[in-house]
Amino acid sequence: MPPSKSSPSVRDGDQQGRANQRRRTRQALIDAAVALRDEGHNPSIEQVAERAMVSRATAYRYFPSVEALISETAADRDMQPLEHIWQPGDDPVKSMGLAANALNQLLIDDEIGLHVMERSFMTVWLENESHTPLRPGRRMNYIEPIVDSLKDVLSPRARKRLKQALSIVMGTEALIAVRDVGRASIDESLDAAAWAARALVRQALAEDEQARTKRKAPGARSRSSSSPQ
Repeated sequence: MPPSKSSPSVRDGDQQGRANQRRRTRQALIDAAVALRDEGHNPSIEQVAERAMVSRATAYRYFPSVEALISETAADRDMQPLEHIWQPGDDPVKSMGLAANALNQLLIDDEIGLHVMERSFMTVWLENESHTPLRPGRRMNYIEPIVDSLKDVLSPRARKRLKQALSIVMGTEALIAVRDVGRASIDESLDAAAWAARALVRQALAEDEQARTKRKAPGARSRSSSSPQ
């Protein structure tokens, strides 16, 4: 018997579908703004909405100000391709530090834009009834491939946790925290974030090595087999 429209699985599917549609709309607005800027325009929200074929009201739901939109397009356009930073087989510890530095350097080069972008994220989240995250998640374009290259070393659970931990030290809110709360200079902020990214990868690898050593230790097999079922 097919699930009813009110069943949890259908509701979850509907919510995921709406979330995906919102992400596509957001990306369409960013792509439209990038195209207009590449054509030499300094576009308004109205012009971007027209190019993206959405209403002005819709555009304002995603970007409360033109400043927020411009900050987003600058980050989208100037973000280095991952292959400029990391190639399969490269040292993951060093590469993650380079990735953190590349993204954070891009964002902190326009510190006012950094705060405008974060304010935009918070405004959209607060005004979105479902509070579905609509952030572009650019940092994951760097984090996920590097961490997934460790699939023969780290378990899926360990990789998931590492990705989540790395998301804390890269991006707008990470830089705002270290600058505004940690009172770090720009150079100190970049150094601290890259250091933290490298440390997290090292820790994940060290924990895996400890677990492997423990499993290979004399008596580990017998203790495991004699444990109560």
